[in-house]
Amino acid sequence: MPERPGGDGEFPGSGSFDDARTQLLPVVAPRAGYAPRRRPGAPPPQPRRIARLAERVPLASVYLLIVTITLFQRFVVPGTVVSVALPVAFVVLIGLAARGQLSADVTRVALYLAAVAASLLCTVVVSAGSGPAPSFTSLLLLLVLYIPLCFRVKDRLRDQFPRVLEFYQRIMLVGAVFCILQTAIQLAGVGYEDLFDTYLPPTLIFTEYNTTYPIYYGSPILKANGFVFLEPSFASQFLAIAIIVQLMLDGKRWGRLALFGAALLATVSGTGIALLGVGLVVLAIRRGGRWTARAITATFVVAVAVSFTPVGALLAERTGESSTSGSSGNARFVAPYVVIADAIGRDESVFLVGRGAGTVDSDVAFFNPQGLLVNYPALPKFIGEYGVPTALVFLAFILTVLLRNVPSPTLGLMAATVYFVLSGSLLQPQTVYLCWLLTGLFAAARAGEVAGRRVRLSSAAAVEPARRRSPAPAPPVHASPVPGPRLAAFDNAPDRTMAVPVLRRPAPPAGPPPLTNGHRPTHQR
Repeated sequence: MPERPGGDGEFPGSGSFDDARTQLLPVVAPRAGYAPRRRPGAPPPQPRRIARLAERVPLASVYLLIVTITLFQRFVVPGTVVSVALPVAFVVLIGLAARGQLSADVTRVALYLAAVAASLLCTVVVSAGSGPAPSFTSLLLLLVLYIPLCFRVKDRLRDQFPRVLEFYQRIMLVGAVFCILQTAIQLAGVGYEDLFDTYLPPTLIFTEYNTTYPIYYGSPILKANGFVFLEPSFASQFLAIAIIVQLMLDGKRWGRLALFGAALLATVSGTGIALLGVGLVVLAIRRGGRWTARAITATFVVAVAVSFTPVGALLAERTGESSTSGSSGNARFVAPYVVIADAIGRDESVFLVGRGAGTVDSDVAFFNPQGLLVNYPALPKFIGEYGVPTALVFLAFILTVLLRNVPSPTLGLMAATVYFVLSGSLLQPQTVYLCWLLTGLFAAARAGEVAGRRVRLSSAAAVEPARRRSPAPAPPVHASPVPGPRLAAFDNAPDRTMAVPVLRRPAPPAGPPPLTNGHRPTHQR
């Protein structure tokens, strides 16, 4: 039967067809040597390899920050006392913004600007008084340090949060091995030597931290800091986070959990164990009775096993040290609040505007006339330097970063514990950016997005987080598919065939053709 007008051999659209019926066909690959025509003035096409590398820039930037705040946290910008994590954080912002994966959070920006304005006002008021001059270097570091916390990644990169956590785990495996190796060397009778202090100039590393010290007074065995961490307490907190993250990603990797746990014990630090307890309690509340029962049983078994080791005896002796003046626990959890409260009682202006940037550490005669051992957490230090009203604005800013619409409330509460309780983190880029990376950097814009699109921290989500929200696959076509361009580096789904809709005229109905005026068409006679 001759072909009717508008058949398959004609250009679609020249004949009549049913617009409601479409079929997906693969795009035909261009012939060899074909080059698309460019408009005058248009930029030249980017090579495919360069394009793939450019797509990896955002995730690689986040990985760079993780490596910096873990393995390179002892390094400073040459000639300063500023951690190298500070400039690296701004490099991360540039890398994310260059690929369109960075977004400013309006609420955080507003709170940050309010805190900056209040801090500057307090500094001006204090400078006009008769007290010691505030440290403008400390003020500048405070204002610059928290700029990255105003930003978060966009949805496409936020879906890769499980991959970021998995990379953190791999880096912490290196840190755990270092901690265990450091302790094993000393138990074997080999004297420990800090290679950083020995072979690196003091202008490249921090020198004011207690990087290594004995597990108890007079002991030849030093607490493990994994060679690369600023202090054993830093190593223990990072390891505690790694244990909780492992339980969230894939709790059945017992080898990793055992390695992290052994390294945590090698640090002989109570702050890491306290942080681990916080994470386990939050997980128990969120996961229900069955998981809680298993966790309690496993914790009891581990605690009994550790109690028969020398580490267990040392940790048991430190349980009540917070009430002992001069102890590490008292210096972290009691003395800072007593000192600041006493300073406010002696001078009411400290409550309103503080004493000035940096004066908590420099004006020891005013804040600590008794000469107590004090390690100031973020909030007491901020109150002493800028006053209570400004501290409340700053507190709202930090809580918004750590808890609002974050991908994991468990990690958010752990980050808040690290920042406000367990460390002197106010001007520590390593701690500040670790908390930001685990929470605010991957937070959603709205609470509804978190409730409906929360990243599930499981091994399945880490393999393919985007497929769960992808539309149903297109119906199969009979033509041989032509592979399209490779998807972006952050989409874990396999390569797909890029297709366009091609309109088809429906096949003619079966049976004899309809009559026209009672006669068959002339071409059928």
